[in-house]
Amino acid sequence: MAEPQDTFQSLSLEAEEKEEQTDDRPEASRGEGAPISDLLDLDSSAPAVLSGSAGAECGTDSHVAPSQDSVGPALLPEDSVGPALLSEDSVGPALLSEDSDEHGASVERSMEQTVSLPSSDIALSSLSPVDERDLVIKVSDHNLIPSTSFNSSSYVTYAVSTRTSRKVFDRTEYNVRRRYQDFIWLREQLEDTYKTHIVPPLPEKHSLSRIVQMDHFTPEFLSRRMGALSKFLNRLAEHPTISFDRTFMAFLIADEKEFEVAKSSRLGMLDKFSATVRQAVSGFVLKNPDPDFTSLQNYFSKLSQHLSQIEAAAFGALQDAQEIRSELLTLSDTCRKWSLMETVDRPMLDALADCFRTTSGVTASLDTELSLAFAPFHEYSLYCESAQEVLKRREALQMDHELAVEELLSKQGALGTAKTADTSKSLMSFFSSAEKVKADRIESAQASLALAQQASERTGDDLECANEHLRADMSRWQRVKKSDMANTFVNISEIHIAHLSKSLEMWQSLMSSLEDGGSGAA
Repeated sequence: MAEPQDTFQSLSLEAEEKEEQTDDRPEASRGEGAPISDLLDLDSSAPAVLSGSAGAECGTDSHVAPSQDSVGPALLPEDSVGPALLSEDSVGPALLSEDSDEHGASVERSMEQTVSLPSSDIALSSLSPVDERDLVIKVSDHNLIPSTSFNSSSYVTYAVSTRTSRKVFDRTEYNVRRRYQDFIWLREQLEDTYKTHIVPPLPEKHSLSRIVQMDHFTPEFLSRRMGALSKFLNRLAEHPTISFDRTFMAFLIADEKEFEVAKSSRLGMLDKFSATVRQAVSGFVLKNPDPDFTSLQNYFSKLSQHLSQIEAAAFGALQDAQEIRSELLTLSDTCRKWSLMETVDRPMLDALADCFRTTSGVTASLDTELSLAFAPFHEYSLYCESAQEVLKRREALQMDHELAVEELLSKQGALGTAKTADTSKSLMSFFSSAEKVKADRIESAQASLALAQQASERTGDDLECANEHLRADMSRWQRVKKSDMANTFVNISEIHIAHLSKSLEMWQSLMSSLEDGGSGAA
């Protein structure tokens, strides 16, 4: 077994090579000009992405992986991949084979005609004009809708502004309004459609208020949420398969009425796994577990534990910091009261009281910024949950395949028995010749064997598709995680440096004034 450090570096580099490959199929084969009615016709047969249950189909003519031109530039520069990202004891062998297709499934049906949308009342100037991505999304302009009756509650809508250069869109800019519940619906639909892809997590409804104790209708909370929702949508836009999903595109461009049609037509599509897969999760033990994916399960389990411990420790530190700030204010008040009793020492005590109070304020600001800076750790905890669910679904597919193989072996044995059986003394031989009875049994066994062979091949294809999806998504996820964690650590460092520099400068100023006063008095 190869060293994890080498294999995951190989995984990332192989995935980059796949990203550089382009689709040489004719442009017409990718499907252009589908009307918006087709885009929103999301009945149970519309997203032809499941062969049995694996998720988006692999290697079929009806699904062409998007080319580099259609997907846009790589998510990260080449030098951002760097060395292996995981410790030696956490991950097993490499997960990406040489012939793996990073894109998995491909572009869904495209559209040329679109519906009339509301006039663009949200300026897109805040979307960087030099951004080289071909699909950029921004969530902004929160609007509180007050309750209209006793049984209803207030809610918030957000402007979702999209800028794109993709040919599958009829326009380059779109503006729609969506509720938080719409984001939840979108993710549920994508997770249901792409069962073996890692769908980015959605920021929890009250996660920010849990961290910094703020009301979820305050401008500060809504501003933070808009940033988190923007990140969620742009993560989807950067996924080479999910970003071309018709449900995702409808979320970005459909007006309110059309979007309601899209949501209602997607109901009842949650049952795509076979009965075997749905029931086998708890009672079946894999006979040949894949060591690569077993290592991944262990990795995500350990990573989730580490991230949870970091969150718990950070929250505890913030609780302790509140007590320290209270004690600093007590010191400030005490020094201030003491100074009222003094004449010569009053300036010194007043200055000391100011330092204690300012330090308390600086610490409060530091804690608020740090609590928000630690948010990515919670996001990646949710990522771990998503990945673990995908791995469970992949394991269920392997269970389905192993059961199909067992059934195939059983049918092969039954055919052999039928060929060698002596039917001369069977009950059926009283109504027909022994040769006819034997021929009928062989024919029946051959028909059953053919069905078992088809089931084995189908479940094997589903499993291979799931493996390819996970390998590609893991490679991409590791690169993005490395960039996100680096930015998070830099952000935490800069916050500490900025706030502690203020505190240090203040206390150094006090020391200088005290030293000058002491030498003068002497």
